[in-house]
Amino acid sequence: MINLLLTAALATFLLWFTQYSPNRLKGTDFPDFYAAAKIVQAGRGHELYEAKVQDEFLARYAGRVGTYFIHPPVETLLYLPLSSLPLYRAYQVWCAVNVLLLVLIARLLAACVITVWSWRILLPLLLLFPPVLLNLLQGQDAILLLMVFALAFVAIRNEWMFTAGCLLACALFKFHLAFAIAVPLLWSTGKKFLAGFASVGAVMFLASAAISGWKFLLAYPRFLASLHGLPLAGIHDEQMANLRGLFGLLFPGMPRVAAILTVASSLLVLWFTMRGMLVSRSGPHFRDLALANTVIAADLVSYHLSPHDLAILLLPMALVLNQVLGRSALPRTMRFLFSGILAGLLLPPLYLWLLSQHLYTYICIPILVLFGLIYREIWNSATAVVRAKAI
Repeated sequence: MINLLLTAALATFLLWFTQYSPNRLKGTDFPDFYAAAKIVQAGRGHELYEAKVQDEFLARYAGRVGTYFIHPPVETLLYLPLSSLPLYRAYQVWCAVNVLLLVLIARLLAACVITVWSWRILLPLLLLFPPVLLNLLQGQDAILLLMVFALAFVAIRNEWMFTAGCLLACALFKFHLAFAIAVPLLWSTGKKFLAGFASVGAVMFLASAAISGWKFLLAYPRFLASLHGLPLAGIHDEQMANLRGLFGLLFPGMPRVAAILTVASSLLVLWFTMRGMLVSRSGPHFRDLALANTVIAADLVSYHLSPHDLAILLLPMALVLNQVLGRSALPRTMRFLFSGILAGLLLPPLYLWLLSQHLYTYICIPILVLFGLIYREIWNSATAVVRAKAI
């Protein structure tokens, strides 16, 4: 009966959220994916990264031009089945797929991470998370990315390193986040992880070449580099909750200073992340916190980060929450600090206010604090273990 009521509630939410209106998809990202799939379907994949071609298909199928498809060619395979449907119907189906993925993620987290809570409790919390709602609104792919990361980390916890590498490589449709996570993991997991990551990565690379031709190796980077010169391309410092967005907003008109600070702080974050992964070999407590920091670090050091991309923070937040709920040895002060930051990051008020003020990038400040607190707990706990063994 509970499952039936929950299914009815989700169906009602989905119907309400995707209710039709003539302007419903204007200003959203889903038409970009849909138009890209239509380009490939028309046999013009070799023109995928020509702005004029994307504008042509957006105007034809969405009635507008503006933002662009900026992901690798292989991702269009996800949307090809939807491209046979009318645009709005395809959007509704994609939203339904995303809600189903959220159900699976909630069940996975309840089974493998926060085992003291039912997935039926976790699911509403996932739906309340503002980046998840933004993802559904935009018709984006961050929920799929979260699912891939969650599966990869379950594999790592079970020491299925080749499988973990294969799964993480499936996230290369957002390669700037996948590589940022893979680097610290490669540092600590060994050859099996690398073999899995490289093998699936090679398949995705070849699939991209089959879709867009080998010229995509030049056309794609050239297209990404040109985005700043394209109107409505969606590249704004105030919308990116990462180090690049933060320093870009703090130092307007000083791009060189912002770039230097971004690179230096990103290298520092990655160094702390890799150091935490090495320490994590001491036990499962360290491992979970170190894994949490790899995802947080990926968000912080990413070159481009849209507001909905913060949906992947649900994984590290779940790993930290499990420590708060289940580990009695966690110091009371640390438990209090973790709880406060998690509550602030999970609930909508902070996001709504910052979005309304066009200051979304400042969300990266509590994310940075959470990263620092996690690293401090890893280091302090590891130091205590070493001292205990010495005695």
